[in-house]
Amino acid sequence: MNRRRFLEAVGTVGTGTALAGCNGFASDGTADLRADACGEYEPTVDGTSPWRTVCGNPDGTGVVPADDAPDPPLTGDWTFPIDGVSGTTRPVVTSTRVFTHDMDATFYAVDSETGEGVWSRAIDEPRGSPAVGNGVVVLIREGEVLALDAENGTTLWTGPDGHAGLFWGSPIVHEDVAYVPIDLSLVALDLGDGNVRWTHTTGHETTGTPARVGDTVFYGDTDTYLYALDSATGEERWRFKTDGPIESNVSAVDDAVFFATEAGTAYGVDRTTGTLQWEQSVDGEIRVVASDGAHAYVGTDERLYALQASDGIECWSTGAYAGAYDSGLAVADGRVYAPKTSGRTARAGLMVLNAATGERQWATDYRAYERGTDLGMGPVVADGAVYATGGGPGTLALVRLS
Repeated sequence: MNRRRFLEAVGTVGTGTALAGCNGFASDGTADLRADACGEYEPTVDGTSPWRTVCGNPDGTGVVPADDAPDPPLTGDWTFPIDGVSGTTRPVVTSTRVFTHDMDATFYAVDSETGEGVWSRAIDEPRGSPAVGNGVVVLIREGEVLALDAENGTTLWTGPDGHAGLFWGSPIVHEDVAYVPIDLSLVALDLGDGNVRWTHTTGHETTGTPARVGDTVFYGDTDTYLYALDSATGEERWRFKTDGPIESNVSAVDDAVFFATEAGTAYGVDRTTGTLQWEQSVDGEIRVVASDGAHAYVGTDERLYALQASDGIECWSTGAYAGAYDSGLAVADGRVYAPKTSGRTARAGLMVLNAATGERQWATDYRAYERGTDLGMGPVVADGAVYATGGGPGTLALVRLS
């Protein structure tokens, strides 16, 4: 599902919490066999916890520690109803809170264990997913950057003005700095007071979520370049030219960074020099990139690919991936947690795949929820649970499974 079809697909969700695994799958949901050209599956990324940015951690890998990975089958713990009908985005999670919004007028903090609302704030037109660190929640709304106290939702500071489209990239927080894609720039803001530390401007819309590893920040831009910047000064270290505008996030592991263009090309680039390691074309508009060091996982609007991290060879793929405007994926303990298609409907369920082979270990259909909950926005994994948001015929909702 691409962004042009967003308004056709957005619905609302019921408040039932019963969930059951199911074993019926569409014929195109079977993953291709692992390619002979792929070597042994040997992940190198351990991940961090909790899930503080849209891609899990500031390096954008989408990987969490093995201890955080819930074993399938999963059951529903709670459902939190969200007001509004515009849509939802992937949540972020701390050890005690889940943060999300309705893309319209309200931002929520929910107790991660009980599913009870802790606080909510009226915020006009929030965009993308928030990021959280050191007790501060950073989010983009149409017109500016906003920082909230994670405990009570009070405004701590507002950042620079700038246009933020409906499907803009999301901020990340690393230690005492927030890196925010807004308008035509990537902006580094002091997490304590919102002061601008530096701005890197390209003159084109900056719509990709950045990643930071060590003292380098990476981000893609619609000007077709991937940039590597000094995290302290914003000074450009290198740039890499691609075949089209970049709207995907960046995933940085070991000695490489992975990302993709709107044209459907995934790239592996040397993290230090910006030298091309490989490129691989896939079918569909690429939504999200993640990596555990063994694979670069690429989610399109209709398919999930596992590409060998060293050379881009396709190891396996599955047509069961339900790619929507903000679908994601998470990797933990040799598993991939991802949204899945639900038969002939446009709604999404959840599935757990073997990361080495793509073999499906478990799945649930959205119909297992009362009134048809769409679980397409997510999933994210934290502290032994899976969280997702979505829509159906009623209201929007945030759900937890474990």
